[in-house]
Amino acid sequence: DVAYKAKQLSINNAFADMTQLIEGNELKALLLCGDDMATCESNSNALKGKDSIGQVVNVGCPMVKDFNRFSENAEEILDSCMNHLAETIEMSVEKDGLFNVIIVDSTANKIITSVFARTFKDFYDKYDVLEKGKIIILSAMTDRSDEWHENFLKSFKEKALLSDPAVYVEVALYGTADDDFKLLLVSEHDDIVNKLKVVTKSVETTTGLESEVQLINGGLWLMQDDFKASHPYSPDDYDKTSPLEQWKSQHPLGLQTITQMETKGPLSKEWVRNLLVNAMTSLSVSSLDLIDEEIQIQEYDDLGDGCVLMATWREGSVFVLWDGRGHVDINLFAYEGLDSLKVKHFNNLFQRRTALSTVLYDEHPRGFGRVVSYKHDFDPDVEPHWAQGK
Repeated sequence: DVAYKAKQLSINNAFADMTQLIEGNELKALLLCGDDMATCESNSNALKGKDSIGQVVNVGCPMVKDFNRFSENAEEILDSCMNHLAETIEMSVEKDGLFNVIIVDSTANKIITSVFARTFKDFYDKYDVLEKGKIIILSAMTDRSDEWHENFLKSFKEKALLSDPAVYVEVALYGTADDDFKLLLVSEHDDIVNKLKVVTKSVETTTGLESEVQLINGGLWLMQDDFKASHPYSPDDYDKTSPLEQWKSQHPLGLQTITQMETKGPLSKEWVRNLLVNAMTSLSVSSLDLIDEEIQIQEYDDLGDGCVLMATWREGSVFVLWDGRGHVDINLFAYEGLDSLKVKHFNNLFQRRTALSTVLYDEHPRGFGRVVSYKHDFDPDVEPHWAQGK
């Protein structure tokens, strides 16, 4: 297939260019192969011709061809594959030294990558196999059925490179519909943004495709025991003029809460409306007393399967959005008298005799002047503690 071969050529070229993210030439690469060893060998030969790659070691498991995880000897086959991978890798390390690059070949599948991950976890410390400071793991997604590539690289980053700075990156490459693919990589160092700009330009030149860095997900910093800062900083070392001006400019007026609820049980427009009517009784207290003000609940149900319910009064409002299935959003606002306890009581009444459970809750002070403080916490005549002393 001409289109497949052209895309594979672009993928191999992109892999080779991406190895420029780590220092040095003559890098040693491990190519993780699947059932089609002939195609994997062809891809391996293409990679060997690149300046940055000095050696490519093909690693695979012929015994998992036509693997059936429900067969009686499935576990035995997987153990045999894991031992085979371990022996192949160990022999290569003993003979030619540590690896710098791991590439998931287009012929690989979920079985071989999961066994490889187990092998790496059970048999090695990462630096028994990989050269510290010069590590990159590469893979490519050609369509949505390849999403397991993402899971493999993310898992490898979290489990194999957990204690070091590491980064997971997704780069989309665009041409025609037949040319598109997404390049995935994990690098041991997360300070690669500037290098990534240069390397993706190189990929564009080599492949003739346009690139877009869609995701950069950094890692954890290496723990430094008994770390001592060269100069410890305190709040007094910072200019507080701007934050204090912002603090004094704010005018908090009320409180807004947003609650998301979900259920697997049945709901209906009538039921959701009754839940709101029942919960509104909790607002007839304190300065939120609604007894003297008749509240009309307006309903909008002419778009989609669900509905929007709206109730407003002089001192506040509540909006309820039901998606027609099992998700409900509640947006509650009041100028006075609303606090976390009253909102909790409101939500409890709304959920009563249903299978609804809260999956998200946010509360925000509202007003003007870049409000960050709750009304009951803010006194414009009192300076915050962090602004005192200087």
